[in-house]
Amino acid sequence: MATSSRQSSLFGVNDWKAIYQTFSQADFRSYDYETLRKSFIDYLRLYYPENFNDYVESSEFIALLDVMSFMGQGLAFRNDLNARENFIDTAERRDSVVKLANLVSYTPKRNTCASGYLKIQSIRTTENIVDANGQNLSNVPITWNDPGNTNWLEQMNTVVNATLIDTQRIGNPGNTSEILGVSTSEYAINLPDNTSPIVPFVSQVDGNSMNFELVSGTSMDKTYIYEKPPAPTNQMNMLYRNDRLGFGSPNTGFMFYFKQGTLQNSTTSFQQQIANETYNIDTNGINNSDTWLYQVQTDSSLKAWEQVDNVYADAYLQTESSVKKIFSVNSRANDQVTYVFGDGIFSEIPVGTFRAFVRSSNGLNYVIDPSEMNGVSVTLNYISRTGKSETLSLQLGLPLTVSNAQGRESLSAIKQRAPTRYYTQNRMVNGEDYTNFPYTLYSSIIKSSAINRSSIGVSKNLDLLDPTGKYSSTNSFGDDGALYQDNEDGFLTLQVNNTSDIIQFFTDDLASVLALNRANQYYIQNYTRYAYPGTGGGSTLYWKTSSVDSSSESGYFYSKNGSKESPEPLGIFTTTNAKYATTGAIAKLTAPAGFYFDSNNRLVSGIPSASQKNYIWSTILNVVGDGNNSGQGSFANGKGPVTLNGFVPDGVTLTEVIPVFDNSLSSVIIQEAILKIELQQDFTLVFDNSLLVNQERWSIGSATDTNYFVKFTSLGNNRYTVTYKSLTYYFGSVADTRFTFSKNELVYDPFTGKIIKDFVSILGINTIYGSNTALGADTKVNILGQTVESDGYVNDFQVEVAATDVNNSTLILNPDFFNDITGYVNNGANIGLYVFFKTVTDPVNLTRQLIVPNTDIIYTYGNKTQIETVKYEFPVGQLFYAYTENKFYKTIQDPTVTTPFYVVTLQTDYSVKSGRQALDYQYRHNANNTTRIDPATTNIIDLYLVTQSYYTAYRNWIQDSTDTVTKPEQPTMNELQIAYPLINDYKMLSDSAVLNSVTFKPLFGAKADRSLRATIKAVKSTSTNASDSEIRSAILKEMDMYFNIDNWNFGDTFFFSELSSYLHEKLGDMVSSVVLVSNDPEKLFGDLYEIKCRPYEIFANAATTNDVVIVAALTPDTLQS
Repeated sequence: MATSSRQSSLFGVNDWKAIYQTFSQADFRSYDYETLRKSFIDYLRLYYPENFNDYVESSEFIALLDVMSFMGQGLAFRNDLNARENFIDTAERRDSVVKLANLVSYTPKRNTCASGYLKIQSIRTTENIVDANGQNLSNVPITWNDPGNTNWLEQMNTVVNATLIDTQRIGNPGNTSEILGVSTSEYAINLPDNTSPIVPFVSQVDGNSMNFELVSGTSMDKTYIYEKPPAPTNQMNMLYRNDRLGFGSPNTGFMFYFKQGTLQNSTTSFQQQIANETYNIDTNGINNSDTWLYQVQTDSSLKAWEQVDNVYADAYLQTESSVKKIFSVNSRANDQVTYVFGDGIFSEIPVGTFRAFVRSSNGLNYVIDPSEMNGVSVTLNYISRTGKSETLSLQLGLPLTVSNAQGRESLSAIKQRAPTRYYTQNRMVNGEDYTNFPYTLYSSIIKSSAINRSSIGVSKNLDLLDPTGKYSSTNSFGDDGALYQDNEDGFLTLQVNNTSDIIQFFTDDLASVLALNRANQYYIQNYTRYAYPGTGGGSTLYWKTSSVDSSSESGYFYSKNGSKESPEPLGIFTTTNAKYATTGAIAKLTAPAGFYFDSNNRLVSGIPSASQKNYIWSTILNVVGDGNNSGQGSFANGKGPVTLNGFVPDGVTLTEVIPVFDNSLSSVIIQEAILKIELQQDFTLVFDNSLLVNQERWSIGSATDTNYFVKFTSLGNNRYTVTYKSLTYYFGSVADTRFTFSKNELVYDPFTGKIIKDFVSILGINTIYGSNTALGADTKVNILGQTVESDGYVNDFQVEVAATDVNNSTLILNPDFFNDITGYVNNGANIGLYVFFKTVTDPVNLTRQLIVPNTDIIYTYGNKTQIETVKYEFPVGQLFYAYTENKFYKTIQDPTVTTPFYVVTLQTDYSVKSGRQALDYQYRHNANNTTRIDPATTNIIDLYLVTQSYYTAYRNWIQDSTDTVTKPEQPTMNELQIAYPLINDYKMLSDSAVLNSVTFKPLFGAKADRSLRATIKAVKSTSTNASDSEIRSAILKEMDMYFNIDNWNFGDTFFFSELSSYLHEKLGDMVSSVVLVSNDPEKLFGDLYEIKCRPYEIFANAATTNDVVIVAALTPDTLQS
């Protein structure tokens, strides 16, 4: 045994025991200066009381202790810092966080450069070429979709063909792919030898001059466009994209792929084989995607090495030497990078000369608007088919907004994303992977969530079906339909700070709601219709067609005097009831005697049956001048002065007119209303449709006027509740059908060139109410929206409908469709015309109203007395509706009696609306995204993303109180696919991942949905000296913190009790109580205390200072209870 080993064995244990006994008396809890100094002194007093007893502060011994204590504190502090830097949760230095992230195979993101498509607006070449007509195109600019040049497409194709390599022509591209429903073809421009496929240009974005480059884009072996490696070649790809929506579409045309930044290269030599070699590139701002490496061959050609995430991660794939030429990239400070190579076993060790290409970008967050990159001029040289060098001049424009630029990943984001990425193991398999992985792949994605729309198990013999209707059109039939109306008044709230608020309310908010179908439908059903000739006199007016369009026709009305036909005036140019026949009015047109109309509005000879009509309705789309061309009828161009909607046959007569409703108020009425509001008086607005369109049809009425259309009720403190007349039609299903609806989404049919909308068709096999005769013709009603409860619940068993034009939802096609189908009579008793509802409570104690089959309810008795008389004719438990009392009753067996003894008890959980049930119907939903899905897959995964740029723009809009910031558009599927193409590289083969944008759900303020608008009412604390405005500002500040997106996920539920607790914790010294009161006067206190999100929604705070009110106490009036 060696001497050192023997001595350690013999004496080491004793030495350690002695040392351990000594240290056991030390206080290792002392770290800072004071506790260390005290520990030193206490230790000396305890163990060396006689050796050291000079503890005077001025002694040299105490000075030594001070120095030691100071040093101890410094060492402890540094040790703490070093220890913290070893854990990703506590590390503060970027270098430490990056290295710790690398340990779990997560590479922190550098900046992301802006990238997208630039569309060719015009093109010009110096080459002598001619078009099909023999015109020389040399130096002739050719504009895309030029209305003044009928031969523009052939000429542009001729110029493009001249620039391409020999093997390609328009129609014979080098590569073609379908990217999100857009056909994308790649054509290679023939560049001079050893020319890099890069064309630089400069553009102003957000007031800053930025460097951009046209690059060679391709989709080879991918489902997205990416940049081809930029080594000098003789080809540069131009793209031709076609979304089949016409030449004016932003996704159709010749395009170039572009990126922000400047391409740079550097050359290095590796003289000998060194395992795990690294190469530092000290260029600042290298973006996260553009790093390439080439090995320079002996003939000066370049051979690419492949970049991978980790040189050791894919070792099992490295079966041949050709696949071992790989490297990975690590990020360093200031977005510099280090190229990392392998050890010769898992990947090849580099030897020889290498050239690295990187693109340095500015690392800023910005959005490029199409107006900022319009008319960009670039030139590039190409080799013609005759071998000559020519110049191609291009003028380019940005067709769509680009918002994918992003700065480098922050430390907090790295700390969150690294563990999450480790969980996913760099792939998306289960639901958690799909939810988390996109967030870790791109730093500009701040939240993501996944929804599985369709699952494995669907037969391959059938088309892939999305049962939710988002990606598949649906067509279903049912027999449990219910058509009913709701005539509850609509409401608005008005907070007055100055006169401008009042003017804006009348010209914007009020005008908008009065323009909706709901207000117009109330007007049509309840206001006077004027018969023609009626009491106004006048000759019978016949229709004469002058010209026919696809959806309308022009002509004029004329009277007969024997065989003479005389065109007649309309509107203010006549004193008959035809004075109401103006633009926007609805005309009832009756067939001549002995005729009726078929389903296509054609006249048919004969006597109409009960299911056939002898009249039609048509909206007057336009009246030029007096409507009869000064007695001449048609104009010289063959068109008539009157335009009607739809097809109207000659010879029909005008028999009734519904005057047009007007949603705008004159300045005189607005000024009169301003005086009322400034005095905080109640008043009404009355609409008189007996007056002509050139007269003032709106007037100010008293607060007690029962003929009002709009009513203003003062709440004090310059606040008003504004109610307006409204009538809404709904169609629902008891159980057969669940409806889906995408608001504001237009579905374009490329085969017919028309817009198609969702509809419900009430089938003609339904009978006319009260008879056995069928309706005959189907009645199609368009779907306008769905009912959303105050807690965010979407009732998918019913939809709002109207008989409107598919291209214009305010154009009424049949004002009496509801009456025709249900038998409803305005101002009539309408006994038996009911749709029944039951109020149910869901598992979280929220109430819902569900349609109840009318077969479950007896509704032929008017009151309880009549029900008592017949109750034994029905089984116990029978439900009755007493239509005279408008109450529901149910029979219950008296438990104290053994023989049948029914007690009729009142039921309060049922309600009724006017309408008709048990209707046969067809429901058609048209999906706009059918081309988004790969039919070979069996899972449809919706990925919902919150992008940094959209979130920032949305916050800027929702916090804007000047109405100068425009509401940002949601990123489209195409835009997201362009911005985040790599996501599809990590999905399973059986999955189709579709990128969607988050939908924000604003709460409380004017920018929230009307059903979600509310006022935060706070009682000031008696101990505070803060003013009301300071308290309001403080509440809003804390609400913004509470609704910060970091605190919310997709589909979360809002509880006001949680917000209230948070506000009390933060502002307990300012407020003693905080409550939330709905602005809807029909809602009760507490109705908005729980609000739900849909799975793709996230809450946003839309409250402003106008929505926070300081009150003296919480009274019943204050609580609206």
